[in-house]
Amino acid sequence: MKKLVGLTAGALALAGCSGNADTSTQSLAPNSDTEIIVLAAASLTQTFTEISNKFELANPGVKVTISFAGSATLAEQIKQGAPVDVFASASSSAMSNVANEIPNSKTFARNRVVVAYPIANPKNIVTSQDLNNKDLIWIQCDHQVPCGAAADKALAVDGVTAKPKSLEPDVNSVLNKLIAGEVDAAIVYLTDVFANSNLTSLEFKDKVSAATSYSIGTSSAASPAAQAFVAYVLSKSGQDVLIAAGFDAPPD
Repeated sequence: MKKLVGLTAGALALAGCSGNADTSTQSLAPNSDTEIIVLAAASLTQTFTEISNKFELANPGVKVTISFAGSATLAEQIKQGAPVDVFASASSSAMSNVANEIPNSKTFARNRVVVAYPIANPKNIVTSQDLNNKDLIWIQCDHQVPCGAAADKALAVDGVTAKPKSLEPDVNSVLNKLIAGEVDAAIVYLTDVFANSNLTSLEFKDKVSAATSYSIGTSSAASPAAQAFVAYVLSKSGQDVLIAAGFDAPPD
């Protein structure tokens, strides 16, 4: 019987501290119909799709099914009983809201919001203060979404008092409107700019205010396969994908 890739001694330690699985069963091969249901923050769409594909290739017979949305929305779905094996949140508050359902979690990446705009820069955006220009149309995530909460803090520090044209449900919605040319600028994650060659960005003055930490955890009834997926995200293989996309590594 083969072991699930990524389920090393470190993974066993993670499973042990979470109390979600009997470590004596961690090396068992999955059944042919093993499915891992993952709910993940919208800003993880590209990276978690790549990570799940790599994990499936390394573990034949395992299917990773991922739903992406705003972290607050996903947390509410979990509280209402949505099926979930793994939750990857872009904010600690969203993870805290599902502490009963996802009893233990670990930080696996960091990100920060920036002011993004087309690389041609037709509006001549130079600093975040330019968002106060009444002729400049910009948007951000809704306030309860991690990218929106980070934007609110960073905007306040930079003295931006203008209001966005709209508040979007998740960062993908913000990004899509910017790429489509519906707005002049948008507050998205640095990783979103990394993934789109037609965009450039500028940093907020206070990178700490603009930052958010991502956490990941399993449900109380998590299977060995779900534990292995979390271990893979935390492993060098998973971290390499995240760092290549512009995420910062978690604190030591």
